[in-house]
Amino acid sequence: MIKIRFVLFITLLISFQIFSGQKSTIQEVIDKITQKHFEDSQNKGLSIGIIDGDSVQFFYFGGKHIKEIKDVGPNTLFELGSITKLYTVHVFNELEKLEVISRTDLLSKHLPVEIYEGKKWNNQIRLVDVITHTSGLPPFSSTRELEAIKGFNSEDPYKVFDSNFILNTLKELDIISNYGTVSYSNFGYGVIGYVMQEVTSTPFENLFENFINIDLGLTNTYLKIPEEQFTNVATPHKGDEQVPLIQLYNLSPAGSVKSTLPDVMKFLKYYLDTYDTSHHTKSILSDQYPNADGIVPLGWGTIRKNNIDIFFHIGGTYGSNSIVCLIPEKKIGISILSNNKLDNGLSNYLLEIVDFYTK
Repeated sequence: MIKIRFVLFITLLISFQIFSGQKSTIQEVIDKITQKHFEDSQNKGLSIGIIDGDSVQFFYFGGKHIKEIKDVGPNTLFELGSITKLYTVHVFNELEKLEVISRTDLLSKHLPVEIYEGKKWNNQIRLVDVITHTSGLPPFSSTRELEAIKGFNSEDPYKVFDSNFILNTLKELDIISNYGTVSYSNFGYGVIGYVMQEVTSTPFENLFENFINIDLGLTNTYLKIPEEQFTNVATPHKGDEQVPLIQLYNLSPAGSVKSTLPDVMKFLKYYLDTYDTSHHTKSILSDQYPNADGIVPLGWGTIRKNNIDIFFHIGGTYGSNSIVCLIPEKKIGISILSNNKLDNGLSNYLLEIVDFYTK
């Protein structure tokens, strides 16, 4: 449900071109994207943000409930889905700066002894492996993987994700067959959330508030939307059907963030502004496995196009899609948010904007 499509996006990015006789303006690119988007009568709202150096542009289209009532704007809250993982990585990095945790720690260091005792992964899986999806931990990418679990409720499927479930799942693991290979795991981010709570004796929600809401000033970014903000929510849609906001409980670090476009752009701009000056920012976007094939940063996906490093992440829930991108070398940041469940539409839109700035 909230599984990222790294391979498909990379394939699209490598092959994508805009066939045009002359260079377009960014407004023309945006107009082309929105025309294409709303050719599908089921699509409701769309927000696009672009950072170009010191300039930040915002584009809002359609509605929170129906596209004809054009009420999507700077206060509209969208589900970000798996982009949440970038915020979780930020919290982890801040704790690492404070030297209360380290990416090189073994996972077992932060677990009760009865969970890892006698397990073959005891001295193998590090926290950096979990964050980079190379730990071999199970994915739990859809509710189908949860149906056999005692207490499963199809009306609230992720309610089974409490601390006991996370620990019991780890306890039942013995051999990790695909350790060292990128294999996307939502469960892994639930584990990272658990570890951060344990080392700080602080709920993940409070860590999020301290390092995201307060430190970065993202005052319209939430793990759980307060009641007074409900009227600002872009209602998720699957086709024309309204679907509920996703509830992830202790899997929250993997996909619970709801945010406005200005706040998302502020998050991206922090990374662009500090990329050349902060070792800690660059450490997130740097390769964690320099001897392996390809670049594997903390949390982000990456591809090199026209000799330029491009970092990205995709998010999808029951009825929302989102995508973000950083091009530090060009000081470009891009975010596209939608309240419809789409297949690959946002990836295609992003590629048109990336092509405009990199060709």
